[in-house]
Amino acid sequence: MSNFSAAEEIQKYKDLLDQGVITEEEFQQKKADLLNATPITTSSSASMSAHTTGIVAYLTWIGFLIAVLVGDREGAKFHINQALVINLFFFACAIPVLGWVWWIVMVVLWIMALVGACNDEEKPVPILGGIKILN
Repeated sequence: MSNFSAAEEIQKYKDLLDQGVITEEEFQQKKADLLNATPITTSSSASMSAHTTGIVAYLTWIGFLIAVLVGDREGAKFHINQALVINLFFFACAIPVLGWVWWIVMVVLWIMALVGACNDEEKPVPILGGIKILN
């Protein structure tokens, strides 16, 4: 919040105080809150929300790495772990013939997991959902 908008907000509360709508104590509390507000940052050090981190984790290995390095690891721990398991089990698709069937299974599981992340659900996928690699 910029100083100008904080000053405007304080003025609004001062007007309410003058009109008798709020008490002096409420005004002082709001004024302190506005002056001590943490400014919104747009720097690259700001992490993604847990929701976004969960979704990005499923978008290939690159997305997984972005989620781990930049995202909210604690908030999206479930989805980060599940994305890792799914990504690792995709390697089994390299097995001739059987790998083709496994690839179809993995794509279905990946879609289920991605939809779950989009809906903010921590619902384990069938077959692989019980595997926990990360704590």
